[in-house]
Amino acid sequence: MSTNQLKPRPQPKTEEEWRDVRRERYRNAGCKGGFRVLPTKVLDSDAFNDLSKSAKIVLILSLSQLDYWVQKKHKHQPCRSSSVGDLRNDGRFSLPNNFLKDRGIKGTDTIASVRKELVATGFWEVVETGSLVQSGVFRWSDNWLTYNQKSIEERKSKSVQGKQPGTCLYPNIIRYNDIRTHRCIDHSDTPCTGIFDADACTLN
Repeated sequence: MSTNQLKPRPQPKTEEEWRDVRRERYRNAGCKGGFRVLPTKVLDSDAFNDLSKSAKIVLILSLSQLDYWVQKKHKHQPCRSSSVGDLRNDGRFSLPNNFLKDRGIKGTDTIASVRKELVATGFWEVVETGSLVQSGVFRWSDNWLTYNQKSIEERKSKSVQGKQPGTCLYPNIIRYNDIRTHRCIDHSDTPCTGIFDADACTLN
């Protein structure tokens, strides 16, 4: 198996490019095919139903980034069986921030939290941790099948074993940008700009 077969396919970079790809897929979809459905066993599992609303959305969106194995097209390529079907590329995929932002998951902190949640619950594994210039690589995992064996405390902790998904290296920048784009409850109706007291400014 070549190394290239294990890399996620090339992807757009910006949020605008992802939007163009989505709209083109919509125009070309027609009325048949192209379904991405969670099997009943996944949908009715405690692992799925304990996810936050954002994590459920992102999990379903991740199905569109998987490379599925089809006998007619890929019979000479390696196949990996999984709970969501037969997969190519060992079930590897990437889910860049701009892809998620185009789909309505806007907050950088929310995206980081959701990724950690999906890894901790057992739906994803981290192959490569993301960086400022490169999106992380994940692999579809069936570790969620053992979720019922965890204690209530383990479920609530959402602790991640093994390699961690990427996190923001500059959390203060996120906080600064969030405050600048919201109104301060105890201040004027104009957005917060310039120098501010982060602890004294409450977000709407």
